[in-house]
Amino acid sequence: MPTMSLTKNPTGRLAAEHPEIVKLGRAGWFAKGVIYLLAGLLVLVIVAQSFGWEAPAGTPKEASPTGAIKEVADSAGGNLLLWALAIGLFIYAAWRVVTALLPGSTDAKGWVTRIGYFVSAILYATFAFTAISLATSSTSTSENGNQKVTDLTTRILSHTAGRWLIGIAGVIAIGAAIYRAAKGLKLDVTDEMEVAGMSATRLRWTKRLGAIGEIGRAVAIALIGFFLIRAAVTYDSAEATGLDGALRRIADNSWGLLLVVVVGIGFVAYGVFCLTTFTRRRLEAP
Repeated sequence: MPTMSLTKNPTGRLAAEHPEIVKLGRAGWFAKGVIYLLAGLLVLVIVAQSFGWEAPAGTPKEASPTGAIKEVADSAGGNLLLWALAIGLFIYAAWRVVTALLPGSTDAKGWVTRIGYFVSAILYATFAFTAISLATSSTSTSENGNQKVTDLTTRILSHTAGRWLIGIAGVIAIGAAIYRAAKGLKLDVTDEMEVAGMSATRLRWTKRLGAIGEIGRAVAIALIGFFLIRAAVTYDSAEATGLDGALRRIADNSWGLLLVVVVGIGFVAYGVFCLTTFTRRRLEAP
């Protein structure tokens, strides 16, 4: 019976025949958790600063995954940790590519999910290259995610259809944010996880952590999308910014600061969620 089950389940057969793929993928989830946990703490630094707390001299100011990687670079044994993080992020990117290519649903939702996995793979591979760049550089870099987004937007807006491309990118980001928020509100966070054997209490808290994380991620993505749309509408590349810039722009008023808190807590929760569930991750076709 198990043989027949695996025969009808190509994904299960792949995992059974190549368990090392799953083990490597889980290491990638661990690296992802580290990035989100550190990024969340850096976001909460913005909240503390809004109440008058002054960060010590030399404290990294970029509250984003890139800032989190820079934090690792400045820690004891930074180079070794950066290489370990880069390897983990590359593995996670590969996990997403493998998942996207698995046989599964071919309807519209399935294709959207596959595209999302490919985009995720590109994003985390970029983070991995950032870690390698810092590990191999003899001097610290002042380049940040905010300037990268602004510079890229400037180049795109210089083309005829650039304004439309930036606007579409912003709309796609808003759509992705709505999808993430819906997953969080429905506690739909265990679709790529083996929950058999989990106690009811642990499963309940795992779902809560994942849900808070998804909502925090949704707000972060929505903010980036909002500023991209704003850049397209105003035809001003300076309006486009990375996560850090978006959070700092809205932290000056009470409602904006509340959103920053949501992102910070959400990132920390998602980081803990990944770190406490990476051993239970499984290959799951779209």
